[in-house]
Amino acid sequence: MANVTNLRLELQTRPEFVMRTDIALRHYTGPDDIATWLAVRNRAFAREKLGVGQWDAGDFEREFLAKPWWSPQRMWLAQSRLAGDDWPVVGSVTWADRGRPPEVKAAVHWLAVLPGYRRRGVGRLLLETLHQACWDAGYREIFLETHTAWAGAGRLYAALGYQPV
Repeated sequence: MANVTNLRLELQTRPEFVMRTDIALRHYTGPDDIATWLAVRNRAFAREKLGVGQWDAGDFEREFLAKPWWSPQRMWLAQSRLAGDDWPVVGSVTWADRGRPPEVKAAVHWLAVLPGYRRRGVGRLLLETLHQACWDAGYREIFLETHTAWAGAGRLYAALGYQPV
């Protein structure tokens, strides 16, 4: 089994990023997005050998909707404008809270990008958007957990300034 790594990003200033013309971001909009998110998650992790199995709507409910920190504004979906009128969702990230007050910490929760859209800036755009929202909410640190076997994700996190806890 792969090792889990905990990472931390310290925000020094309000994160800025350049909006892109090929990727549109939006928030979760309701029950129709459950199937969309599940499709992205299941495809993004289909080749992983770390016990990341297929999920269904019940899993989504338990992982997000049933959590006290959940709100639609904490989930971003990235849509590709290059795919024509369809604008399919190609990635997603969610901001979660970890810990109990007054020790609540912001955390990256389920960054997923379809394999064909990796290394094209989609994950970076999603994370930078999450970073900006956390800053605006008063957080100056963001945490995440990842598997050491996910080398591509590790490189992305390092490039954005995440360091081992």
